Amino acid sequence: MMRPIHSFFLIYFIFLNVSLSFGKTVCKPTSAGNSSIDDVPAIHQALSMCGNGGIIIIPAGQIFTIRSPLNFQDCHSCDFQIEGTLKVFDDLEYWQEKKAFFVFTNVKDGTFHSLTGQGLIDGSGQKFWDYFAKNQTYQRPLLIHITNSSNVVFNKFSLKNPAFWFIFVTDNSRNVTFANLTLSAISTSSSLPKNTDGFDTGDCSYVTISDIHVINGDDCVSFKNGSNYVTVQNLTCIGSHGLSVGSLGGDPGEYFVKNVYISNVTMINSAFATRIKFYPGGPSHGTVVIRNVTYENIFVDNCDYAFRLDNCYESDPTMCKTNPSAAKLYDINFINLRGRTSKTYDPVVANIECPPLGICNLVFKEWHVLSPSGNSTVLCSYYEHPSGIQCTNKEF
Repeated sequence: MMRPIHSFFLIYFIFLNVSLSFGKTVCKPTSAGNSSIDDVPAIHQALSMCGNGGIIIIPAGQIFTIRSPLNFQDCHSCDFQIEGTLKVFDDLEYWQEKKAFFVFTNVKDGTFHSLTGQGLIDGSGQKFWDYFAKNQTYQRPLLIHITNSSNVVFNKFSLKNPAFWFIFVTDNSRNVTFANLTLSAISTSSSLPKNTDGFDTGDCSYVTISDIHVINGDDCVSFKNGSNYVTVQNLTCIGSHGLSVGSLGGDPGEYFVKNVYISNVTMINSAFATRIKFYPGGPSHGTVVIRNVTYENIFVDNCDYAFRLDNCYESDPTMCKTNPSAAKLYDINFINLRGRTSKTYDPVVANIECPPLGICNLVFKEWHVLSPSGNSTVLCSYYEHPSGIQCTNKEF
């Protein structure tokens, strides 16, 4: 049985305080204090009244229950301060196939932050992870979905336990900044927090991700199709699947990632520190171009691979031999990668499978990665002119 929809529209005005501060309208919604009541209408009302150049404050010490998607489309030059908690209600039946819990569509010049640093967005992911472990057809929502938005800043608050990805930036979004955030996806059961990517960039440009701490169960940052001018710096990623370009080419069409700069990142207990992944060729997959990507000053601490290039992502090897990739990789730079891998693939520290029919312009400088045994074996296939590393040939 579907959950009842609470009729809140007649009473939510009593949960909103409105005032003026330095000429700006200030709206301070108040939580109903009852998880059976949806606090989203009260927040929407605050955005409607104060979203155009005003200030909206989620007060400290209050938990706001999110029982329906919270859309920030009324934010134009707004200042949204999260001092309390926005907590998703984990109604699996209601949320199935909903796109996201928090939707940032057509937001212009918005700032979303916590002055105290105590603000929290809680995705209540545990129940979703437990259910997904038994039913992998269940469609989980994104925590935050940013579409067609520009000049938006997210700063100085925490996010935890998303059902699926933490943050996805796409649909021609520009000038989006993330800074001083803490992301954590930690399960309290045997069910892993699967697919809890930290940041995914898609059709977007001029995105900056800096000074972030991430504990999760998938890519720390994933640069997907359409990512252009993305800067990542000063991150710590724990337990992740890496700083990943891709995956790309999963369906027919043209795919690209370009102008990505990643620097000063510590990768701890991760499957991969750095990674590029794309599908093979053939009519069921797309063409892939990756251009001008730099990884610099990456510290590897107990990661299975320091670098993995996979040209047969999630595909059968026989099919990949029949339909070899023709992806084109230009100006891919690795500068000062250092540290130690885990014992998983010892003595191998990197596995590079270049596209057999494509271009694989990879350059390594100051490669200082060792396995626990003190070796630094790099497996290579179709990497015809290795630069900065010693390759051990691997049959594809």
